Amino acid sequence: MKDDKPCDHAGCHCRVPVSSDYCSESCRMAAESQNVGSACECGHAACQQRP
Repeated sequence: MKDDKPCDHAGCHCRVPVSSDYCSESCRMAAESQNVGSACECGHAACQQRP
């Protein structure tokens, strides 16, 4: 059984604990403002390595 899942912000590539929805406040705000398709600005390594 996995104890992590993808961040709920569609543009984010981070993994978060199952008890969390987002990896950062930045992702929560982007998802709540329905900024779908926008580049992730969480600053975490998983997203910085993406083109």
